[in-house]
Amino acid sequence: MKKIKVALVGLGGMGTGHSRAYEGIDEMELVAVCDVRINESELKEKLEGKSLNLYDDLDEMLGKEQPDMVDIVTPSYLHADMVIKCLKKGINVLCEKPMTLTEEEAERILSVAKNAKAKFMVAHVVRFMKPYAYLAEEIRKGEIGKLLRIDFRRISSVPKWSWNDWMRDEERSGGVGMDLSIHDIDFAQSVLGLPEEVSCIYRPLKDNSSYIISALKYKDAVVTCEGAWYNADIPFSAEFYAYFDDGYIYFKDGTLIKNGEKIELQNSVGGEDFGINISGDDAYQSEIRYFIDCILTGKEPERVTPESSAESIKLVRKLLENTIFKI
Repeated sequence: MKKIKVALVGLGGMGTGHSRAYEGIDEMELVAVCDVRINESELKEKLEGKSLNLYDDLDEMLGKEQPDMVDIVTPSYLHADMVIKCLKKGINVLCEKPMTLTEEEAERILSVAKNAKAKFMVAHVVRFMKPYAYLAEEIRKGEIGKLLRIDFRRISSVPKWSWNDWMRDEERSGGVGMDLSIHDIDFAQSVLGLPEEVSCIYRPLKDNSSYIISALKYKDAVVTCEGAWYNADIPFSAEFYAYFDDGYIYFKDGTLIKNGEKIELQNSVGGEDFGINISGDDAYQSEIRYFIDCILTGKEPERVTPESSAESIKLVRKLLENTIFKI
């Protein structure tokens, strides 16, 4: 069995999560890791016992290695140039969300990806999470009537732990809208398409707190997405409430409820016609496995196309441009 050789770029919190997800995927082999802090003791401990080639410079790694795929899990403001550099070399690229921070950079990436002899996918992990996949299929099937409204909430403490504090710098992270709330905004547009109108209430980061409350108006439904970072020590939470003509579905505290009954999700959710078939319990592993399968089979990653990921960047930017008021 051919194994896809993978090079990981970025070994922070999310990069560590990706590396752990690799362990359950037999079709791939991690061969190299690149991180500017590669010689620091904290990273050495993470890689202890692993037989890998280590680099602190992407150009050097690409010059010495021949990976089939590069997994880019660096700070968001670094994504565009790294993605383009790898695609131009004909290397398949999985890039952590968001694709980038601006519409202009997204268009640059799309232009290169369109002509590259390699596959490109943005890791929008919520599209691979079982409760959200279940909701998407219920909307498609329409068995409990027409969708009326969805409320998404995604809350956490402000990320004080990032390298060089890049996440609290809105110029480098895009702020709470582009880093956190984009999960739900992207999911909404991937299922429902682009909204007719948008607006939001926005508090830029100050005193270590920031939030965005977005409204997406569709022909027959409204979607709200609340994303927030607070200075208080708040545990991370993500939930949704969806209301239909003849029922409701909500997901809270890890429990999925439909019309008052708890839904036990099986190891596979959805069908081929909807493009969702999620195995196992780890959504990060599911998205990586999906992209690996696309490389091996020659299929395009239709579940998360570059164009769709770019639309999410444009949508967040449009929301910020249509702010009703700032706090």
